[in-house]
Amino acid sequence: MEAVSVMNEQTSGAFVFTCEHASCDVPVEYDGLGLDTDHLHDHIGWDIGARTLTTLLARHFDATAVLAGVSRLVIDCNRDLADHDLIVSQSHGVPVPGNRDVDADERHRRITQFYEPYHAAVDAVLRRQRDRFLVSVHTFTPVLNGRERRFDVGVLFDVYADEAQHLGKALAGEGVRVRYNEPYSGLDGLIYSAARHGGCHGAPYLELEVNNALLREPHAVERMALGIARALDVLRD
Repeated sequence: MEAVSVMNEQTSGAFVFTCEHASCDVPVEYDGLGLDTDHLHDHIGWDIGARTLTTLLARHFDATAVLAGVSRLVIDCNRDLADHDLIVSQSHGVPVPGNRDVDADERHRRITQFYEPYHAAVDAVLRRQRDRFLVSVHTFTPVLNGRERRFDVGVLFDVYADEAQHLGKALAGEGVRVRYNEPYSGLDGLIYSAARHGGCHGAPYLELEVNNALLREPHAVERMALGIARALDVLRD
C-alpha cells in the first residue's frame, strides 16, 4: 500500500491541491484496526468524497494533486506530530481497538512509513512548482454529535484572510452557502498541512471543507467541482 500518490506531477497549472484524508485504506497487517468496513468507510475513516473532488479539480486546472494513501485512523497527516489526535484511540465515540496500545516504536513506524512520505511528497512538488496557490481539500459530515451544519463549503484560513474572502464571495456567486473558518478554524491551527507547506515554501494557501452530503453521487461531485473551480479562478487574477 502506497503512503502517498501524486497526480499530474509535470504541469504548469496555477494550483497545487492536497488531500490529507483521501483514503480509508488500512494496511493489511493492521487488520482494519479492529473496525468493520462500515466504520472505515464512514467519516471517521476518511473525508468522504474528498479524493474524487480533489482529482476533478486537479484535472480542471491541469494541476498537481498529492493524496494520502492510508486512513486518517492509521495516522492523521493533517496534524502536527505533537498533537494528541495524531493517532486516535477513539473517534467521535467509536473506539479504535488497533490504536489502543500504540507504543513509541509503533508510533515511529507509522510516522516513517506513512506520515513523512506524504509530507515529503508535498514538499517536493512545491519545490519544483514555484508561485502556486496551495489548496487543501477536505470534507465534513453534515451532522455531528446531533448538531446540524447547515452550509455547503467552509473556507478555512489563518494569514490569507483577503484571499479567503475573495474565494468565499465567488463561491456564494455559484449558489454555495459559505462559512469562514467553519466547521473548524484555521486561526486555531486546524489547517496544519496547508499552513506547514505553504509557509515553508512561500505559497499562499487555504483549506476547503465541503459538506459531504453534496458529494455522495458522481454527478453531484462533478457539479460541485465545477462550481468550486469557477470560484477558484478569482485566486488566479
